Order: sequence, then C-alpha cells, then structure tokens
Amino acid sequence: MEIRKFTTNVLTAVLKKIGKNYEELSPQAKATFGRWEKVLNGKPMTVEKLSEFLKGENENILAQLLGRDIKYGSERDIRLKSELNYGRLIVNILSSPEKAAKNLEIYLKRVHNLK
Repeated sequence: MEIRKFTTNVLTAVLKKIGKNYEELSPQAKATFGRWEKVLNGKPMTVEKLSEFLKGENENILAQLLGRDIKYGSERDIRLKSELNYGRLIVNILSSPEKAAKNLEIYLKRVHNLK
C-alpha cells in the first residue's frame, strides 16, 4: 500500500509541475498515465515487464508518428523518431541474452547433429 501512495504522489507532483490535473489530460496522455501508474504500482519490475512496457510505448510513439498532425522534419517528428529508435534499441538489448542462448543452442545442435 505504501508503494501506491508514493507513486500517486510522484505522478501527482509531475502533473502539478506541468500545470495540469488528470481531468485536463488528452485521452492519449491519460492512457500513458494509466500505464505508468500500473507499472509503478505493480509487482517488482522484471526484464520481461520492462520489455513489454517499452514495446507498448514504442507502439504509442509509432501511432503518433503515423498521425496526420505531424509534419515531416518538425521538432516533434524528430523527437518522436529519436524516442522510437532509442526504445527499440533498449528492447533489443534486453532480449539479446535470450537470443544469444537460442543461437548457441541451435549451433550446438547442428555441430553435434542433435535434434
């Protein structure tokens, strides 16, 4: 219960800092706020949870980029593309140990004619 109180205080402080309250947020911002609250209030963070969260954020950014209100080369366009590339990089880094293990398994099976 203490975690929820801390999280609510942090998220409320962020909203206060930007001069907004929850009701003033756009539907997209409310969805992001909800995901953040869920992540912060959930069980301890795992690599899998972090990866799934980042994949969701990447999808959100991609949806924004595909929207009609973004002009190519604008500051927002460049920022969103940078965030998307950074998010994809992190997801790839998080999954690299698992990919390396699978590749090693495939290699060993081929070398030793195992099925």
